[in-house]
Amino acid sequence: MKANLSLRTLLLLTAAIAAFTIACSKDPEVAKREYVRSGDAYAAKKQYKEAVIEYRNAVQQDPRFGEARAKLADAYFQAGDAVNAVREYIRAADVLPNDVTAQVKAGEILLAGGRYEDARARADQALARDPKHIEAQILRANALAGLNKLDDAVAEVEDAIRRAPDRSASYSNLGALQMIRGNRDEAEAAFKQAAATDPKSPQGYLALANFYWAARRLDEAEAQLKTALSLDPKNDLVNRALGYFYMGTGRVAEAEAPLKTFAASNSTGKLTLSDYYLTVRRFDDARRTLEAVPQSDAQNYLIARLKLAALDVQSGDRQGAYALVNEVLAKEPNSIDALIVKAELLVTDGKFDEALATVRKAIASDPASAQAQYALGRLLVARHDSEGAINAFNEALKLNPSLAEAEMELAKLHLDAGRLDQAKQFALSAATKISGYAEAQIVLAHIDLLQGQLESADRTLNALVKALPGAPVVQTEFGRLQLVKGNRAEARSAFERALSKNPNFVDALSVLTQMDLQDKHPDVARARVDAAVKRNGTDVRTMELAGETYLALGDYAKAEPVLRQAIQTDPGNLRVYAMLAQILASQKRLPEATSEFETLAERAPKAVGVHTFIGILLQVQNRTAEARARYEKVLEIDPRAAVAANNLAWIYAEEGQQLDTALQLAQTAKAQLPNEPTVSDTLGWVFYKKGLSDLAIPVFEPLTKQDPKNPMYQYHLGLAYARAEEKGPARRALERALALNLSANEATEARKTLDTLK
Repeated sequence: MKANLSLRTLLLLTAAIAAFTIACSKDPEVAKREYVRSGDAYAAKKQYKEAVIEYRNAVQQDPRFGEARAKLADAYFQAGDAVNAVREYIRAADVLPNDVTAQVKAGEILLAGGRYEDARARADQALARDPKHIEAQILRANALAGLNKLDDAVAEVEDAIRRAPDRSASYSNLGALQMIRGNRDEAEAAFKQAAATDPKSPQGYLALANFYWAARRLDEAEAQLKTALSLDPKNDLVNRALGYFYMGTGRVAEAEAPLKTFAASNSTGKLTLSDYYLTVRRFDDARRTLEAVPQSDAQNYLIARLKLAALDVQSGDRQGAYALVNEVLAKEPNSIDALIVKAELLVTDGKFDEALATVRKAIASDPASAQAQYALGRLLVARHDSEGAINAFNEALKLNPSLAEAEMELAKLHLDAGRLDQAKQFALSAATKISGYAEAQIVLAHIDLLQGQLESADRTLNALVKALPGAPVVQTEFGRLQLVKGNRAEARSAFERALSKNPNFVDALSVLTQMDLQDKHPDVARARVDAAVKRNGTDVRTMELAGETYLALGDYAKAEPVLRQAIQTDPGNLRVYAMLAQILASQKRLPEATSEFETLAERAPKAVGVHTFIGILLQVQNRTAEARARYEKVLEIDPRAAVAANNLAWIYAEEGQQLDTALQLAQTAKAQLPNEPTVSDTLGWVFYKKGLSDLAIPVFEPLTKQDPKNPMYQYHLGLAYARAEEKGPARRALERALALNLSANEATEARKTLDTLK
């Protein structure tokens, strides 16, 4: 009995313990509070990733636990996860409809994200519960401003001021709105009132300083910043603002002291100070500052490691850079920043496929990351995939409409493709988003030059030269302006100034070399390029310039190896392939040239230019059937590919086949290249082959006037006139064609036609 009783007791005891454990585990009220307390402990230590996990556990216990959702949102925000932070702030407000603070917080987040209508709705919801809530009223005013209802916004803030005239921040808000309206005097008065309302707080003086700074009243701005600093010498915002003020006004050395004060208080300040040291090229100080970021501040520590990786790249320690990036990825495998830095390292090592896979992993981990899409675009530019790059940059802009850098990349891509109006549109938009954006101004000036708007280009470039006299790109563009204006001596001086700052600046080297060749100084051009290759021979653009120059000098023996080296470094560079093909073709090595481009086509199966050039090479070798197939493939990829459409139309016309299709192709090419004589000649020839001489003659006649020494244009015009039975004009055109050294086959046909005109 004792044994049985003991066993029974043991079983009962075990069941009781299990029941107690299950009961406790199933008590969500107890569990959710425990998770929140644990999350609070992690948050206090700034271990926000761990805090997120605990708060998320609390929310899983009770999805309507508003306190946990609000804390989860804060933790996400501190961890740098803005997307999830926004979502949780909104959910917290949804489950706490009567909590005015939650509604205002959600509204402020929505406002920061540009969702002005939603922000106003949250403000209205808060005001419905507390009509006198000043923060809710200010939120509503800011939302109205975002909706371009500035008068209503000002009225809202003025009402808030009447309700709480001792609130300094309301006056600052009013000042900002008056600035947007262009009422500078009213804005200044509001900012002064903000400072006067709370004279012991630095915030009002800081807002007034920002106003004076924006108005370029720099002495007054500095005075207000110093007043703010005297009130709170260790205030992070004031020290950071004063540091930025000194840097922005050219007093770089004076920026160090306030930024060091900012750095002494937190890791964000250390990162800011490191950026300052990088700007003034004090790399050892930057490294020491970054290494001082503590591991306990996990998020900023990882950012510091990535910045250290960039320093390693700069110093040539690529192994160290990889180690740092991999350290970050070991802790955060889906870190967007780390994946992008690693992709950049892989690109510079020529590992494009690995780099592409790395960037795509970043996008997969966060499809809403504009930064990842931007990185993809940059990578595709490096691979000469313009269409893919444009798509990536457009996607980045959808995700972050304020990303001016993506607009600049789009501007440059459209500029390279000759789409000047689109390029200008993107550059102008970028210039409005970043005040004084020099790169945008340079692109706009270049477009003005191409469009012949010299006065506008002159204004822009003279301003840039004053602001950035040591920038090689500015001096180079200024030199191009002088060239267009006919001031060759001034142009040459500008290019030389650019090279004095950066001897390897290829844009300036390229134009100077062209000038040397134009001025009949081939030895100078050769020496300039030889020196560039010796200094920077691993750079693709330098190799490209060298190959182009040697080719112009007829020195194929030097051009070919440097171009082949460029292809090995940058296999997707179509221009380098074209120059190599030109060399091979001039030496009657057309099959070899075709093989070179076939190799490129394998790497870029959808590259229209590559396949088009292969078609041309095949056509030159009289491999017409293969050329036809290649052009047809191009048009499957891009039905509007002008060169392929033109050449295929010509082949169809010559063969007397598919003439209706040939006409459609010729018209497509003409629409894309309306001023290209060869394209017009193809269109006229298709008309002739279809028996439409009355349409062919008006196409051929302008060509013979535009280029009277071209025998083919005269020949085609003569045949069209003959078919139209206009014997006199036909005879004159054919006789001119024969006098201009017409090819043997065409000469025979011309004489036969002349015999019929007697």
